[in-house]
Amino acid sequence: MTAITEFLRRQKETDSPHRRAQRQKEWLDAVEGLLGHIRSWLVEAQREKLIKIHPDKIKITEENLGTYTAPSLVLTAAGKTVKVKPIGSTIIGADGRVDMESANGTFMFLYIADQHKWVHGIGKQPAEFPDLTENLFTDLLKRSLA
Repeated sequence: MTAITEFLRRQKETDSPHRRAQRQKEWLDAVEGLLGHIRSWLVEAQREKLIKIHPDKIKITEENLGTYTAPSLVLTAAGKTVKVKPIGSTIIGADGRVDMESANGTFMFLYIADQHKWVHGIGKQPAEFPDLTENLFTDLLKRSLA
């Protein structure tokens, strides 16, 4: 058996429809988890009608996962809008990316699958990326709404 035949055989095994569906589910579960955290961090402001949280959906096409629909959020406060939307799971240095976009700019949230955590993608090295906590999210959201 030639080296290329062996390589292509391994590629075919790792890119089966079952494996693709499994990777897609893992990614969408991670996105749902992040959006769930965001909703919980905003529950008090939402209860006081200071912010509106609109669930939304976005269509994404990735070479390794195909085309799929992913959840997103639209946050509205004081007449300003912030969108929290997944970008994709194929990201250099991470296992997924979700952006928080507003007129004031974009903040990147990166998913680190082997640690089951989200980080704020700022800095030069992944080891420098701070964990996405409620306090950090609140600070970034305030900057987005300023």
